[in-house]
Amino acid sequence: MLITFEGIDGCGKSSQAKLLADRLRDMQVETILVREPGGTDLSENIRTIVLDGKINSPIAPAAELLLFAASRAQLVKEVIEPALKRNAVVICDRFTDSTIAYQGYGRGLPLAYIRTINDLATGGIVPDLTFLIDVPLELAINRRKGMGDDRMEAESRIFFNHVMQGYMALAQKHPDRFHVIDGADSMEDIHHVIYRLVEYERGNDLRHAHHTNGAIAGVPATELFAYSFDVTSATMVADTEALAS
Repeated sequence: MLITFEGIDGCGKSSQAKLLADRLRDMQVETILVREPGGTDLSENIRTIVLDGKINSPIAPAAELLLFAASRAQLVKEVIEPALKRNAVVICDRFTDSTIAYQGYGRGLPLAYIRTINDLATGGIVPDLTFLIDVPLELAINRRKGMGDDRMEAESRIFFNHVMQGYMALAQKHPDRFHVIDGADSMEDIHHVIYRLVEYERGNDLRHAHHTNGAIAGVPATELFAYSFDVTSATMVADTEALAS
């Protein structure tokens, strides 16, 4: 099973990915936790290039896209694909959806090209579950204060608003695997909901859950509603003050 965590920087996805990995390992489930870009020697070197804010010249959007893809291709071949073949659970902190949201919606590169490059890098591997940790942009920015921004994190509010719009569009397009989680809630409550959804997927067909009035593995529909909302009715409203600053 491939589980991916997505969201803008500062949303809390990395913490949730680690919490889930730790819990599954405690249950003696073989679990591989990786991050993007990274996860292999080559991929970690690419990460340094892509995220290093000290590079003298700007990285062209197309070059950025291809560097992320190269990192992913190595990670899939070296780590993800072998783990999935032995039925391990792979948890990935960012995957192909990040590229569509950041390089597609954020940078404005053609989505069709990005999808083709993603397919080449992954060999067609698609996540079984994707958790999009959704937080207001200002909350994400406040969480990152004092931590030091890398090259991507230092982008403008306008850029991140476009990225958030991209994520919501992806969640609407792929409701069978996307769960949009309210990242403003407590870490414990978020983890509780994520874990129950993962356990349901591990033991049942997740697609059946979309025809059972929201009842998932004993999780009341009212409880799920607090954390995962119907993205078909979600509307991204730009903060005009943030855009102007």
